[in-house]
Amino acid sequence: MSIKLGLKRIGNELYYIEALNPNTYVMEKVKNIVYTKKSKYQLIEIIDTYNFGRSLVLDNTTQICEVDEHIYHEVFVHPAMICHPKPEKVLIIGGGDGGVLREVLKHPCVKRAVLVEIDEDVIKAVRKYMPYVPKGAFDDPRSEIVIEDGLKYVEQAAEKFDIIFMDLTDEIGPSIPLYTVEFYKKVRRILNNDGILITQALGIDHRPEALRKICSDLKSTFKIVDYYFIYIPSFTGRWAFALGSDKYNPMELSHEEVRKVFEERKIETKFYSPEIHLVIKIMKRKLDGRFKV
Repeated sequence: MSIKLGLKRIGNELYYIEALNPNTYVMEKVKNIVYTKKSKYQLIEIIDTYNFGRSLVLDNTTQICEVDEHIYHEVFVHPAMICHPKPEKVLIIGGGDGGVLREVLKHPCVKRAVLVEIDEDVIKAVRKYMPYVPKGAFDDPRSEIVIEDGLKYVEQAAEKFDIIFMDLTDEIGPSIPLYTVEFYKKVRRILNNDGILITQALGIDHRPEALRKICSDLKSTFKIVDYYFIYIPSFTGRWAFALGSDKYNPMELSHEEVRKVFEERKIETKFYSPEIHLVIKIMKRKLDGRFKV
């Protein structure tokens, strides 16, 4: 039986149905439909839910939710930013909701942050309906917003970056060509020798094969490859991040090293902290024995 994804009315109630994998679906009760548009690249929806607040959904896949987007963005960004001694130039591929950019700009050492988003309509929708996510990051003088295909931008880029974040949708639509060995090699070309690449790597509980493939592909390009994860309630599971570098590994930072940089840069967060970093390392260590990448 084929299950129709997206908005569905059952009786007098409206629900959103999303597939976590071919065998698992979630159904969230919807309070209000805020915005919907079929852009050139994807279906963009912003909905108000009862449990997770306002949510951005692209092609029937939840991207961020109001109540816990800070967990995703803070844990995604700060380990790599803290690990690098002086990240001055940062590239974000995807990330049209502005959350990664917001967290990157919390580091005063950042002089330039380039966000490359293929779909301008995502940025426009977030600016209007979820401005509390970017919190002015799009308009920060250190930010440059480029409306372009990430693959094309990387191929043509002449400058190099200290850290590159790949905040993409899952392996659907315009993101498909960016989850490849070939693309990672192109990204490596525009990373400084001590640079760090970090990408969202899907859910360990529902898509473990995706993380394994991403790490395997990164190993063809980088000397150091690792991963970590955090539980995100609206994603109904543990969400993974994979990284590649020739010099640095955020998972090797001690609690004291994280605390020192955290205090020196005066980073303010809602969830991530030196203590959370330690918890992430402990959780990963427990999983390593059963989850090989």
